[in-house]
Amino acid sequence: MTLLLGTVPALAAILCLLLRRGPVVAAAMGLAAAVVLTAAGPFDLEVQPAGAIAYGGLVLEVLTILLFGMILARLLQDAGAMDRIGAVIEQAAPSRVAGTALVVFGVVPFAEAVTGFGIGVTVGVPILLSLGHPAARAALLGLLGLVAVPWGALGPGTAVAASLAGLELDALGVATGVVNIVPTLVAAVAVLWLCRSERDPVGGAVVLGSAVLLWAAILSANILFGTPPAGIVGALVVIMVLLAVFRLRGRRITGDAVLARSLVPYSVLTVGLLAARGLVRGGEHPLAQVLASPSTWLAIACLMVPLALPRTTDRHTVRAATRAWVPVGLSTAGFMLMGWLMSVNGMSQVIGAGVAFAGTAPGPFLSALGAVLTGSNTGANAMFASTVLALAETAEANPLVAVALANAAGSFAALAAPPRVAMAVGLAAASPPSRSSSPHFGNEHAPSGNERAESGQQGADPGQQRAESGQQRAESGQQGAESGIPDLQAMTARTLVSALGIVAISTALMAALGPAGLLDPAVGLLTD
Repeated sequence: MTLLLGTVPALAAILCLLLRRGPVVAAAMGLAAAVVLTAAGPFDLEVQPAGAIAYGGLVLEVLTILLFGMILARLLQDAGAMDRIGAVIEQAAPSRVAGTALVVFGVVPFAEAVTGFGIGVTVGVPILLSLGHPAARAALLGLLGLVAVPWGALGPGTAVAASLAGLELDALGVATGVVNIVPTLVAAVAVLWLCRSERDPVGGAVVLGSAVLLWAAILSANILFGTPPAGIVGALVVIMVLLAVFRLRGRRITGDAVLARSLVPYSVLTVGLLAARGLVRGGEHPLAQVLASPSTWLAIACLMVPLALPRTTDRHTVRAATRAWVPVGLSTAGFMLMGWLMSVNGMSQVIGAGVAFAGTAPGPFLSALGAVLTGSNTGANAMFASTVLALAETAEANPLVAVALANAAGSFAALAAPPRVAMAVGLAAASPPSRSSSPHFGNEHAPSGNERAESGQQGADPGQQRAESGQQRAESGQQGAESGIPDLQAMTARTLVSALGIVAISTALMAALGPAGLLDPAVGLLTD
């Protein structure tokens, strides 16, 4: 009976999500159930005041990261910054498959690491379309770029898992970096399968090399600089290495003042965060913590957008981003509080003991389920991280490896969340016919990125390039899906089935690796 009662908060949240009541209602119902059962049920609340205050600080930091991340994404979209960067990347690609590798394992992870919320997909899909991919393939390829979600938006989801499991953030980041080789290679194989008709062995080698490079670069950055900036640094390494390789193969990579200004907010965020964390590493003073906080540098990056890209920002953009943040913030806070309450009142331990017969194998599946339903690794970790810890303790397994596997599995599974799939397909279907349906691969006389950007800017403000912005195209595509366009509905269904299949393969592999203990030595070596 206690086991059944312990599952009620999670089941209440899952039921609301299945009934399409939305994440805010689901989080509220789950939290309410946890509160009621704590007050009237067989669970004892054991709270350490210092721990409660620390977790409250984490909730506040996560919410501010989400807020400034969403504002930065809107500002950069309206400023046309990623459109300009995308034009250069499109021009640099020597082949469709090589360009796809750059987008999937460089551009999308970078945009996701900076802002989160699937923004990387809205950046990557238009570039994939311009490389000549059909809409359905471009949507799925863009989703596959979400291989670095544990470090997305500077890693709040991983921070939540670390806090609820009582683990050190950077240690969990390194362990997640080790195990993330599984979803990264699964994504690479999926990219090769989707691009098999291209018959491009060199491009295929670039895909595999890019995937391994991204994995190694993020893991190395996590060891050297800590978890929050690791995704940004790792993705930047992939982008710079591939652009250098393309340049050696004779591709023309051009830049101008607009491109330089577009890179300023990203540069300030990356350099500032790395420098701050290096200066105050290990510092416990509150001011040091604020200086090294990802939310601080996201806010500074937001301030840099109107300075670097003038006449492209107004108050309406910030207001729109803030309005969009409200439901995200409410649901995130609700799930985080529910997960914390379940961990301190013993519910998670009861659930872990109840399924202990399966060892740690259920962990990745629970986290993946939570991510598909909530669309967020933060929500998934808030719901199940403490349960995964209980599974590891009951099975006498390495808790760091168990939580890392669940974190990686849930993060990758977020790509198969139905709203995210609908966004990607809607974006691909609603985009205008690509001006590069016959890309100039290997043609040195193709128009430069500057020329394309200038032609796209004629008669339009920078914030109106490429049909205003990726997010607006995605919203219009989703409206089309809701209006009952058969082809769009069928495309969404096929893409969702494919995404779920890819996620299932990755999750099953990680669930098998945990009990086998194959990753324990590597994790132990890098985190000791």
